Amino acid sequence: MAAAENKTTLDQLRRIRGIDIDTSERLALFRRKIVTVEAGDTIIFEGQEKRRGYFLCSGWASSVRHLIDGSDQILDVRIPGDFIGISDMRLKHAPHATEAITRVELAPISFRALLSMSAGAGQLAEAILFSINCDMAIISEHLVGVARRNPQVRTAHFLLELSERLTRVGIDDPDCFHCPLSQYLMADVLGLTAVHLNRTLRQLRERGFVSFKSATVDIRDRAGMIEFAGFDPSYLHQAQSRSAISGLVGPDGRSNGNGYFRAN
Repeated sequence: MAAAENKTTLDQLRRIRGIDIDTSERLALFRRKIVTVEAGDTIIFEGQEKRRGYFLCSGWASSVRHLIDGSDQILDVRIPGDFIGISDMRLKHAPHATEAITRVELAPISFRALLSMSAGAGQLAEAILFSINCDMAIISEHLVGVARRNPQVRTAHFLLELSERLTRVGIDDPDCFHCPLSQYLMADVLGLTAVHLNRTLRQLRERGFVSFKSATVDIRDRAGMIEFAGFDPSYLHQAQSRSAISGLVGPDGRSNGNGYFRAN
């Protein structure tokens, strides 16, 4: 990886995750060049054997399960600051595909580098462990949403989740953020048809909660929407630990309040 490209990745980790990386960690994890994948292309193929994990530097992607009848199911969306393919790296075959929604930039992470890092890079290792835990919690919430929440509640919950995820990594205004998901893609995440989602978004807009237009989500009544959706963002928060406490507590001895590591 060229020096400028390496610095870009490290700056992303510092800005998005608040993680400082020393020279040894840099050599272990980011010696390869940044990988660019265009919108609509596949990052990891379903069933792929030999593969790497990635840190998503920019752009949006989706986790997709392809079914035998030719249909698809989007499991989740990936945003900048997420790790991709880490949780299933040791499975023989990738259980689902990861596809680029927009043009994305990725920093590859090999399994060997991941093992090397886990021995001496506690801060980064803990961030990756949290990412895996958070991904599992998000999938659980989506499953509950499809099984138990009506379409309006499910959609409101998902938009609040996106808002929380984006703002907690320092991207966009929590009440007005860019969302490059088409209504077709969002409907697939929510287990709805595009027609049903369109009607649901109109009903949420008429309630004064939120609008989704021109790839922009505009939350107009956050408190009312949170109550309506029963949204509790605690599943997106990182717990404190002895190894992480220095990154979570500021110079005044108070928590920095965002649940992520923050560089001073």
